[in-house]
Amino acid sequence: MESQEGYAIVLSTTNDEESRQAIIEALLNEKLAACIQVMPISSYYQWHGEVNCDEESLMIIKILHRHYIEVERVILAHHNYQVPQVVMLPIETGFHEYLQWIQKSSK
Repeated sequence: MESQEGYAIVLSTTNDEESRQAIIEALLNEKLAACIQVMPISSYYQWHGEVNCDEESLMIIKILHRHYIEVERVILAHHNYQVPQVVMLPIETGFHEYLQWIQKSSK
């Protein structure tokens, strides 16, 4: 599998339903993501020298590797955080038919 033509997962979190829905709708409408799964999580982190805890939603976004820059742009445009989590994890291997579905579902 070629790295730039491969598949990836982008992880992002938010505590705001409106932001989450805007991100999801934009990514799916622009065909930048094939699937977005959302899970409730508790996040503990350092921010401005203090330990914080937020109830958030984790978005697990399945994409084509080559779309990462556009996916990041969409997330930042709709996100409510000053410094949101936006990280990409390449998919090294997977069920062929599922990966093909990601390919067909994306632009």
